[in-house]
Formats: sequence, structure tokens, C-alpha cells
Amino acid sequence: MRRVRSSGTDRESGAVTGYYDRLSPLYRDNMGWDWEATMREEGAILDRMLTGIMGRPGPYRLLDCSCGVGTQAIGLAILGHGVHATDLSRVSIECARAEAERLEADMSFGVADYRRLEQDIAATFDIVLSCDNSIAHCLTDTDLAAALNSMKSRLEPDGLLLISVRDYDALVADRPRFNNQHVQDRTDGRRIVFQLWDWDDDGSRYRVHQFLLRDRNGGFSADHFETRLRALLRDELIAAARNAGFSHVRWHPPEDTGYYQPIITARNL
Repeated sequence: MRRVRSSGTDRESGAVTGYYDRLSPLYRDNMGWDWEATMREEGAILDRMLTGIMGRPGPYRLLDCSCGVGTQAIGLAILGHGVHATDLSRVSIECARAEAERLEADMSFGVADYRRLEQDIAATFDIVLSCDNSIAHCLTDTDLAAALNSMKSRLEPDGLLLISVRDYDALVADRPRFNNQHVQDRTDGRRIVFQLWDWDDDGSRYRVHQFLLRDRNGGFSADHFETRLRALLRDELIAAARNAGFSHVRWHPPEDTGYYQPIITARNL
């Protein structure tokens, strides 16, 4: 297992917040896919998976602690679950709230750091959820442990943790430089989206450059967003969950779930 440095990350948290504050208002309509269809599809996949693991029918009381613009949280709320959605970025929450109101999804929102959920959230939940590789923002072992312990603190006894993450075991071997490219032809102009990845020498982390190009009367304007992520290996995440006191830690590949990323689940027993 690779050795990862541990240190304070308040400055990095500010950078992450800034990244999503800028990206979130553009995410819904400019990222190269049908967001609403994706939201409904992912909600249905997660609903089936949660029902199977929980062993009892919902609806469940669910905390999405890194909800972004609400892609998973809104999809699950539409299916009847009692969802509270939080994020580090206040702008992301504003975007998610607007989408929930537009779609008449009954849910609540708040701003919270998933490393310190107990400071802002008094309630506990049947399920705590963090999807879309958000856990990779934990660049250090200290932050990863804080996040998992914080998520555990908001779970009921026998509650379920669900995290989706990129398959870094495969990615670290190849260290791709170009990823997540999409081209969308629209009536109001073409959208081109892609990422450049700059890897650290040891492959433990990488810097993401997210580019959004939009057709403007025959020319293109470009937006650039930048953040750092940890290439969190499967065994590292599983070990960290067990060290946080979770049991029944399981890795679910996409071919088993239908979800676009691998998923790790664990129980608060």
C-alpha cells in the first residue's frame, strides 16, 4: 500500500469549494449529457441496490453528504425517500435546490463539510451516500478517516454507507492524461467537454483540468476549472472504512450494479 502524507487541508477545502462554486451553475446544461435523464436513471439504480442491501422496503431516511447539483439526491427523493442533501459548496446547494423545486422533489438541503457532519446535522439516517468520486477530494489519510468517521456518526445502528468512486486500481496502471470527453450538438451551439489529468510522480494524486468549450456564433469560448484528487485504491478505501469501525465492507463493480462507477458499501454495526 502506498504511503500518503497526512496534514491539514483548510486551504485545499477552500480550493474545492471554489471549484464547485464556479462549475455547478454550468453543470446542468453544459456537461455533454442529458442531466435529467441521468438523474432519474441513477436514482432508479441506487434505489434497487439500496432495497436489496437493506433487506427491507423503503422509503429510507437518506443523507447525501456530497450532493453537488443533486444528481443522485433528487433522483432518490422523486422515488419517495426522505432525502437531506448537503455539500461543501453553497452554490452547488443553490443549484440543487432550484432543480428540486422545478421537479417538485420533496427534500431538504444544507451546507456541510462531510468531514464534520456532526457539527451541522443533528439527525441520523438509515443511509449516508457520497457519489461521483467525491471521496477522492480527501487527499490525506487524516481527511479520509475524518470523512468516514463523520459519515458513520450520522448513521443509525445497522445503517448503510454507500460511496461511489473511480476504479483507480485500473487508472493508476495507465495514468491517462485525457478523459471524460463529450461532444453535444445543440440548437444553441455545440458543447465540447473534456478533462486533462496531470499525475504526481508516484501516481498517488493528480490535478484535474476540466474544460468546457461553447460555440458562440461560429467561435468558441472556453471555461477552465481545476482541482486535485487522490487516486484512492480499492484496498485503501476498504481498509479506511474498516478502521473507521464499519463492518460488512463490500466492493461492487459496475457490471454487478449497473451504476457507472464502482460502489463500496459498509454497515454501521
